Amino acid sequence: MAENTRLKLIFCTLLLSLFSFLQKANAQIVNIEEERVKRDSSNYLTGKIGLDFSMYNQNAGENNPNNYLQLTFDGDIAYFSKQHSYLLLNYVNYLLVNYTSSSQRNAVASTGYSHLRTNLFRKRKLSYELFAQVQADKARGLELRTLGGAYLRLEILRNKENVDVFFGTGLMHEHEEWEMPEEEDIIRTSDLLKSTNYVSAKAKLNENVETNAIVYYQTGYAESIDKFRNRVSGDISLSVKVYKSLTLKTGFTCVYEDEPIVPVTRFVYSITNGVAVQF
Repeated sequence: MAENTRLKLIFCTLLLSLFSFLQKANAQIVNIEEERVKRDSSNYLTGKIGLDFSMYNQNAGENNPNNYLQLTFDGDIAYFSKQHSYLLLNYVNYLLVNYTSSSQRNAVASTGYSHLRTNLFRKRKLSYELFAQVQADKARGLELRTLGGAYLRLEILRNKENVDVFFGTGLMHEHEEWEMPEEEDIIRTSDLLKSTNYVSAKAKLNENVETNAIVYYQTGYAESIDKFRNRVSGDISLSVKVYKSLTLKTGFTCVYEDEPIVPVTRFVYSITNGVAVQF
C-alpha cells in the first residue's frame, strides 16, 4: 500500500510539473482568428478573460531560499456591428524570482502584447483590416515592438462544412528596440516598412471542439545589413468546451527570424495549456 501511495505521489508530481511547464511557455503569436465568431446578428459584445497565478519556493539553503511568483493575464474583447468588427487582444506574463517581503524583487521575465484590429465590411468576400500592436518580450531582450498597418482580407472559404479559410496581404511599419545580450545599456533599434501576409483556417469539429490556425510571413528590406529580414510565425490551437462558458485550451506557437537584430535564438516555440471563461 505504501509503495502504491508513493507511485501515485510521483505521478501527480510529474503531471503537475508538466502542466506548469506548458503554462509558462509563450511565443507571443497573435492568433486573430480565435476571436472571430460566427453569428448572423449584429451590434453585440463578446470576450473572454483568463488569469493564472502561481507562487512556490525551492530551498537553496537555510538562509537562501529561491522564491518564484508568476502572474499571467489573458483578456480579449470584440464588438461586432452590422458591417464592421473591432478586436482588442491582450496578454501579460510577469515572472519574479526571489520575491519576498524582505528581499529585493528581481523580474527575470516579463512578456506581453496589446493588439487592436478593425475589420471593415467584414461580411464581404474582400474586406479591409486596420491594426496596431504594442509588444515586449524582455526574456528575449525585446524591450519594445510597435507596429501598425493594413490588410486586404480575402475569403477563400466561409462556413463550408464548418470550415473558414482566409488570406490576408498588406503593409505595415514596425519599430523594434532590442537589448544586446550580455551587454548592459546597449539598445539596437530598427524601423522597417514590411510586407505582411497571413493564411488562417478555423474548423468546428463538433459542438464542443474547435481548432484554428494562422501562419504569418513578414519581410522588409533593411539598409543596415543590405538585405531582407524575414519572419515566419505560426499558431495552432484546440479548444474544448467542458461546461457552458468554461473552455480548456491547448496550443502550439513558433517564430523563425533569419536575420535577428541582435544575436538571439532564431527559432523559438511554445506549448501552452490553459482555461478560458467566455462571456
